[in-house]
Amino acid sequence: MRRAALACAITVGLVIGIAGPTSAIGLTQVTLSCDDGTTSTMVVDTDTLTRLTQAVQAMLDYPAGLTCSLASVPLLTTFGTIALASPGQNPFIVGGGRWQVPCSALGGLTGRTDGGALARAPGAFLSLSGGQTDDLVWVNIAVNVHQRDDGTPYGTLNETIPANQTCTTSSGGTVAVGESHFGSTPTCVLISANLAFVTSQVTQTSGQRAFPADNAASVNVGNFVHFGFQDNGNPSQGTDLLDGPPATPTGDPDQTCTQATNPFPVFQLVNGNVTIRNS
Repeated sequence: MRRAALACAITVGLVIGIAGPTSAIGLTQVTLSCDDGTTSTMVVDTDTLTRLTQAVQAMLDYPAGLTCSLASVPLLTTFGTIALASPGQNPFIVGGGRWQVPCSALGGLTGRTDGGALARAPGAFLSLSGGQTDDLVWVNIAVNVHQRDDGTPYGTLNETIPANQTCTTSSGGTVAVGESHFGSTPTCVLISANLAFVTSQVTQTSGQRAFPADNAASVNVGNFVHFGFQDNGNPSQGTDLLDGPPATPTGDPDQTCTQATNPFPVFQLVNGNVTIRNS
């Protein structure tokens, strides 16, 4: 009789333990709030939370006209089921940091006398033969692009070329690059595995306009810029890849985003993080 009562008590205890809410191992509900007016709720694992935190910090360290903040709470489960099963699972790409492009890719430099230029900036772009062909200029990037349930995108994609960088002309003189900036709103996003292709409409430009801006197919207000991103996980710094203006100055009327119309990511994000989720 005692054994039966003890077995009953253990069974009841197990049921009570299962019925109560428990912490979903490794899952966190995150709210990303940005000063572009967007707020996004996401359910992420520990690794993704770490990378999102790095991306948000990089937006502050390498400013490109967008800042965000993260608020997180551990996700609870009831009867082994995630309490928030549906919301927070939509695809997104969130990134911040800086990369480098050859100074010869820049346009709109006041006083530039040749078709290309060499930059007096950290790093160097080397030819396959090992000779230096072009120095590099820093470019800051901030991307906050999410998909709604119907597949439409929202968010922001900005870039800023920081001030205090100079280029050298073929005659040996120097030209200040000057600060340049554009802001844009995504119109199309294609996310597949760890790759994301984003097309975004330019909404504002400012500064010296070192982004190519000298013809109808350039980074001008109303035109569309095309980017490719690759998330290579942790540790991400120096391993995540991207491509887009000013390295690939595709500002044009094309609103689509495919691997054919958008550049494939080949440049290192030297500092910062790109985080991509495809589902």
